[in-house]
Amino acid sequence: MKKILAVFLLTTFGLSTHAYAQDEVTINKLATNQNTKKALEKIVADQHLPKWITQAGTDSPTQKVKIKGNQYLVMTSCKPHDCNSQKVAFIYEPTTKKIAGVFSSMNEKDGSEKLKWLSVPDNLSIDGKTILFAALTGSLDNHPNDFNFK
Repeated sequence: MKKILAVFLLTTFGLSTHAYAQDEVTINKLATNQNTKKALEKIVADQHLPKWITQAGTDSPTQKVKIKGNQYLVMTSCKPHDCNSQKVAFIYEPTTKKIAGVFSSMNEKDGSEKLKWLSVPDNLSIDGKTILFAALTGSLDNHPNDFNFK
């Protein structure tokens, strides 16, 4: 009986976690979804960014934040097998389908980090950039409730 219960619990929780992961918005899904693909392509066009950003990055779980009453999804991704060298974060407003982001590249020789801001509009110039940088550093993951701005 215990074995049957264990199998039932593992199957139930495993499937619900899997279903949630499939529904989660990720950078890869933004890049392939018909409603968001063009918006993402527009902000990365002519930026000389690596292809992994829209094709094969290592995505992290999406976070929800609020800025001035609007809900946004924040997602990050990094270069496969070398997350410390290159990262990207995007902030996405589902109602307007607008996307902004930041790309980070590390110089391993001197330890400096170069940021390239991607189509951050005026209404996100302070709070949006703060959230995007927090997403890159992991601070958003560690303190998700601290990044909801009025």
